[in-house]
Amino acid sequence: MAATTSFEGLAVLNTPNFKSLVRFAALLAGLGLPGFAAADTTTIGSLVSVGGAPTNQLYGYGLVVGLPSTGDQTTEVPYTQQAILNMLRNMGIALPNVTFMQPQDVASVIVTAEVPAFAHAGQHIDVSVSAMGNATSLAGGVLLPTPMRGGNGQVYAQAQGPLLVSGYAAAAGGTSSSVNVPTVGSLPGGGIMSATIPATFSQNGAIQLLLNSPSYQTAQQIADLITAQYGPDVATAVSPAEVDLNYYGTGDVRFMATVLNIPITPQDQQPTIVVDAQSGTIVMNAGVSLGPAVVSHGDLTVNITTENAVSQPGALSNGTTVGVQNTSVNASQSKASVVNLPHAATLADVARALNAVGATPADLVAIIEALKQAGAINGNIKVI
Repeated sequence: MAATTSFEGLAVLNTPNFKSLVRFAALLAGLGLPGFAAADTTTIGSLVSVGGAPTNQLYGYGLVVGLPSTGDQTTEVPYTQQAILNMLRNMGIALPNVTFMQPQDVASVIVTAEVPAFAHAGQHIDVSVSAMGNATSLAGGVLLPTPMRGGNGQVYAQAQGPLLVSGYAAAAGGTSSSVNVPTVGSLPGGGIMSATIPATFSQNGAIQLLLNSPSYQTAQQIADLITAQYGPDVATAVSPAEVDLNYYGTGDVRFMATVLNIPITPQDQQPTIVVDAQSGTIVMNAGVSLGPAVVSHGDLTVNITTENAVSQPGALSNGTTVGVQNTSVNASQSKASVVNLPHAATLADVARALNAVGATPADLVAIIEALKQAGAINGNIKVI
């Protein structure tokens, strides 16, 4: 039976213990914990990013060494062997014959990182390391010094150090076991910025605020709030995704700190239903409502059974023994249950009504899509 609960304006189906979670949520709400209270107001800074100062992405190619025989098979991954040779040559070691070079404790990896705006040389950043060959695990490995470049090809950071891997993999005698993803690791603070990435948020007094979720109403609301505090012609909503600021005073940092901290009550969320078709998980926001509808739900099961037998000819018949497959097909359908879904104006009512259907998560996906086609559920369906 699928279950449903609601947290912070979201309804999540595919939760096994619905009643316990509802009682737990009600208890926390009764205690007045902020995590279960709807946030009516926020700040402008949480809705926008500043133009000219974006988050930057860095990448690089490196080697992880010290693996317990879980590295690349260099005969199948030639670039790992080439990278080892290039590194050794830079250290003054030349190998004339590399035919039998088959290390098992080295792996080729791609190193990536996201650098916040205004990061300066010398600051530490978090780094992710992912295997790009046929290594089975990066656990226990150490990343060699790896230059990290931006989209323009310039080196902005360098990463190195022992990897933190949460996954585990082991294999022996044709049997293998793995937990999570052992071919991806991280280096918290393992990257050091070697150059400052240029960024500016003000050019001759012009500043751009870029909305994270474009909206005509929200853009105009932001412009009106800033204008009310700093006077006319300071803020202009030029599009649903951009608000331009014109500030010619002194102290741009102080001005931006004040603007981004202005309280704002955002517009209601657009009703949205997100469906994960692979896991059967359904997530809805607070804007979803349900109209009166009737749902008939039943299961059709088809079983195909095959039995292998041998047909043995009679004595002195000169016949040949042959294999025979006996296949039987059985189909059964459970009694359909008809459920009347009443009008549900709130998210909790929608969750309670869908939970009453008693369908599996996979069936609920089909039911919600059918309700949308019938016009009985209000919300845009997004399949991921």
